Amino acid sequence: MLRAICKTSLACAYTWTGAALLLSRPARTRMPFIVCYHRVVDNFARSARSANPSMLISTRMLERQIDWLAKRFTVLSLDEIASHLRGGPPFPEKRPAAITFDDGYSDAYHHAYPLLRRKGIPGAFFIVTGLIGTGRPQFFDRFYSLLRCLHRRGLPMSLTIERALQAGGAAGVSLNRVAEKDDQPFAVMTAFLNTVPRQELEDAVSALESRISIEPDVLDEFAPLSWDMVETLYRGGMTIGSHTKSHTLLTTESAETVNRELIESKQVLEARLNAPITHFAYPDGRFTPDIVHAVGRAGYQFAYSICKSADPNRPLLTIPRKVLWERSCSNPFGTFSAAIMNCHAHWAFDPNGCEHDHFRFNEQRMA
Repeated sequence: MLRAICKTSLACAYTWTGAALLLSRPARTRMPFIVCYHRVVDNFARSARSANPSMLISTRMLERQIDWLAKRFTVLSLDEIASHLRGGPPFPEKRPAAITFDDGYSDAYHHAYPLLRRKGIPGAFFIVTGLIGTGRPQFFDRFYSLLRCLHRRGLPMSLTIERALQAGGAAGVSLNRVAEKDDQPFAVMTAFLNTVPRQELEDAVSALESRISIEPDVLDEFAPLSWDMVETLYRGGMTIGSHTKSHTLLTTESAETVNRELIESKQVLEARLNAPITHFAYPDGRFTPDIVHAVGRAGYQFAYSICKSADPNRPLLTIPRKVLWERSCSNPFGTFSAAIMNCHAHWAFDPNGCEHDHFRFNEQRMA
């Protein structure tokens, strides 16, 4: 509560004193403000009991945020923004904005799409193609749900996962930092994803799932889009982009895997929609110069991160986005705060850097 009060007070001061205009760089205030959402749910409190809260936004809060954007920005499609950035006509007088949804959850179709259609606002959906129509949750959703289950049962999360990895023949990894955060499922999951190869983790999680039952209705909440839904979104004027084939973190994979994830997802979307796919979103916003080069080589013309870091050499392939969720723009009473939303629009809460080291080279991995 104290943190929320301080954040709201600072946001109000920043907004009402005009600091947003005085401190923002002119170039930044003219750049499009692109927001990124993930899951859109009917009841945030209920869904947050089993899912990562920072991936969720309720339909009601989403509408408040969209209405705020529509009053103060010109909300454009990604294709329109791309045309301006590529040297087309200048942006409209009001600062441009765009609304995007990552990962291809079916609840975004059920809750966000009707809202966008009703308000006549364009949106973009970045799809994990390997899951379309399968009904299977994404791996990191399964992983998070498993960790929450372990935590509720009082079992050590990091040690349990480490033992499952060892039983599967995975090489030993140093997990000292994981153990320090063993009461935070998201922190534990992130540390393992950053440390252990994806396939080894998938094998370990699958082995644990066979012994530790997770309620089916919990995993049902993470259902992906079907092909009928994707095609309906496209016919309804929404932009469809790629979010890789399996949502693997590209910066941890070999060059062969990176190329396969990029190319195959693009090909399957183009074949199904009979249209070029030019937009790509980096899973977890992670990229390096090598990954950016691979994205361009795969044929994408525009790519999006989830921070304000951009590669000056390839700005169209590192376009910044701001991730928003249920409580990102809430005051201490849990209701929408226009002042906090305004701060996000000016990146006022963000440090100069980013938690990911985007600009390191790893030539050996990409060789």
